[in-house]
Amino acid sequence: MENNKRLDKWPLIGLAVFVSIFIIYFIYRDFKPELVLLFHLNHHNRIILARLMRSHGLRDMVLLTILIAIFNAIPGMSNSIFCVFAGICFGPWIGLAINWLGDVLGNCCVYALLKQVKLSQNFKHSQTLENLLNHPHQRIRLTLGFMIPIIPSVVVNYACSRHRYPARQYLSMVAVAMLPTAFVYAFGGDALFKGNIKRIIIAIVLIVIIIACAKVVMQRRAVKKQA
Repeated sequence: MENNKRLDKWPLIGLAVFVSIFIIYFIYRDFKPELVLLFHLNHHNRIILARLMRSHGLRDMVLLTILIAIFNAIPGMSNSIFCVFAGICFGPWIGLAINWLGDVLGNCCVYALLKQVKLSQNFKHSQTLENLLNHPHQRIRLTLGFMIPIIPSVVVNYACSRHRYPARQYLSMVAVAMLPTAFVYAFGGDALFKGNIKRIIIAIVLIVIIIACAKVVMQRRAVKKQA
């Protein structure tokens, strides 16, 4: 009976997609002059483009933060392109703040909604969820789970809800976990903007290392379980 009172996830996902399209439209409208210059790029336009890209203010920061949060919350979606865009538009440090805040807000929204949304039995018994739940160092494991892009945030948040962590502990795990990827995307975006090949390569290598470490940890866990 309790499950019947819960919300269906698809209308919520549809609403999130609608709001995302709405925000993307406003961001596109704000950055339309830059896009026009980008398609007619020469030395003169490049100088104007650099000045315009870094002239956007609080409105676009807020819109981009909300967009990153929504894409973080939607299962199966990636907000990486918007995180890189934040670094391009606002530089490494403000971009880092936008990415980090958006990721933290997105996870908090997912965590709050999980108690109100119907979840399938396949989700509740998925292998990824079992790997997150059955570990001697739960908080470290879940913090790493938030940090790894290939693990859906909804799965990690559900694992946290199963353990009923206090709000302070949950926020500390999310806040710490969101910093590395937020940093890599923001500084990578800034490197793209400045044409700094060395920093672009470093950002790509760091992303690859994070994903590779995630796969190694998951494979080792699977081997131990079989043994």
